[in-house]
Amino acid sequence: MKKHIRALFLIMLAIFSVSPILSQKQLSPIAESLKGTVSYLASDELQGRLTGEPGNLKAADFIENFMKSKGLQPLNGSYRNEFSYNAGVTIHPNNSASFTTLIEKAGLPKEMWTKAVKKWNVVEDWLPIKLSENGIMSGELVFVGFGVTAKDINYDDYANIDVKGKVVIVLSDSVDGFSRDSRFANYCELRYKARNAKEHGAAGVIFVKRLSDSANTFYTLKGEANIGDGGIIAVQANRTKIATFFSRNQALYTIELEMNKTKQPKSFALPNSSVNITVNLGYTVIQVPNIVGIVKGTDAALSEEYIVIGAHFDHLGMGGEKSKYKGKTPKVHPGADDNASGVAAILEAASYFAKNPQKRSLAFVAFNGEEEGVLGSMNFLRNKAIPTEKIAAMVNLDMVGRMKDNKLNIFGTGTSSKFASLADEIAAIDTVTIIKVEEAYTPSDNSSFNVQKIPSLFLFTGVHLDYHTPTDEEDKINYPGLEKVSRVLTTFVQKLASNPEKPDFKAIGSPTEGSLTPAPSSGHTSVSFGAVPDFEPNPNGFKLQGVTPGSPAEKAGIKGGDVLISMGDKRIKSIVDLSQALKSFKPGDKVPVKYLREGTEKTVEVTMVKK
Repeated sequence: MKKHIRALFLIMLAIFSVSPILSQKQLSPIAESLKGTVSYLASDELQGRLTGEPGNLKAADFIENFMKSKGLQPLNGSYRNEFSYNAGVTIHPNNSASFTTLIEKAGLPKEMWTKAVKKWNVVEDWLPIKLSENGIMSGELVFVGFGVTAKDINYDDYANIDVKGKVVIVLSDSVDGFSRDSRFANYCELRYKARNAKEHGAAGVIFVKRLSDSANTFYTLKGEANIGDGGIIAVQANRTKIATFFSRNQALYTIELEMNKTKQPKSFALPNSSVNITVNLGYTVIQVPNIVGIVKGTDAALSEEYIVIGAHFDHLGMGGEKSKYKGKTPKVHPGADDNASGVAAILEAASYFAKNPQKRSLAFVAFNGEEEGVLGSMNFLRNKAIPTEKIAAMVNLDMVGRMKDNKLNIFGTGTSSKFASLADEIAAIDTVTIIKVEEAYTPSDNSSFNVQKIPSLFLFTGVHLDYHTPTDEEDKINYPGLEKVSRVLTTFVQKLASNPEKPDFKAIGSPTEGSLTPAPSSGHTSVSFGAVPDFEPNPNGFKLQGVTPGSPAEKAGIKGGDVLISMGDKRIKSIVDLSQALKSFKPGDKVPVKYLREGTEKTVEVTMVKK
């Protein structure tokens, strides 16, 4: 078992092909009910359920009405547990872009050459990236390939090129094309590339999509947990437009083909060209709901404790940066497996337990904002919808609709001494083969609970090639398999809720910095710090949800709620900043770390340890 959960997902993606479309004839009544839920949540009407969008809110309405119809009770008077969400960006009128090219005049000094100025139209020719800071970037243009600096794989697009005070042009994705399971997998995200440009002294970044059907389309300004935290002014350009600034001898298309073939950097300054771009964005903050339904326990004492059964209901909408779809025309990402399947399973369990209450109380929670960084589950805990000390255990379902060969993965069996034997007991009485994984930190909502020292499990049937694409469709769900998952869930919850002994908590594993975000991390580090990120935006730095027990951070006195300001001479404002900073240290280094605690700045010395 590999230590880092994302690596495991990538391996599974490489191993498993798309599950065959199973015959869905003569489904059982339970399987038909599951299909009804998945079919609606994954329908075109809901437009991919992007957090805060109309389809997402329709999904919330559907889930709430289902819970009401089955007799579940509201929590604290409401089925809705709301939290603030950065829904997108407003483009103010004074965004502007102009490019200047010097036209050489034979025999005349450079200062007497003719200036040709081209003005670009925002939205049509260019668009800010939502991680951009507001301000003006100006300077000469430099092409830096894919914008990667990766000492661990001996690759650096910034080698032998000076970009200080200049504007860099950076290709999206990687030199390996669109492959995300390669040695470049940790260096594909735009946020990493923006921060890397800043670390090399660039005045700003112009992103351009690599050659594909969608090369002249823009990344959406909707969604995203950490808007405006890139630390640098960054925009995206129409590929055809930006290509005109490249010479015939160094055409963008030719250079890109050469880099793809050689897997080597090819960076250079664009002679006699400069840019002046003003970015002025506003941010739209809205309230979005988790949906919570309660089945009160029957035991007078145990009913004060809860088992939380959760699954996220949001997805990617029409795609965006997290999509693996590269077509030119935006398409609905239905998210049938991710995660209509999980929602269907917990609603089926809710329907059963409403008629068959247990000794402990049960809280069925459909989380929102998971795709943006487990926002819903973090806010559920932060807002103490149910006090953490009253949560006995949590069971999370994410992507449980593609069961193959009767196998079900259960992560987090190491978070309590009770879980492994309980899984064995259930496997012995069921036809499902349960694969136990002790690993606790996954890129899903159970991680939020594990950070709070709540025993937590994650049920998962595996990654497939439709993951985060428009082809994750309802007709590919294995409904008999999903029924089996629902049955395992029900049995697990029954045993947890009826046992008078509360499950103990065991700290297992250590979250990689960035493991709670769906995006890849920004490179390999040799040291562990122990920070568990909180994706709530903070203007002063990077807020922590918690720290790993026994980690360097905990030993230095850092704790959840603290806001990191700097690490050594590295300013920390985002997860990428933190990952970048950690790459510069080695085990045994004693590093001064500045942070804010309740508005007071503190400095401690942290001794880094080997990861």
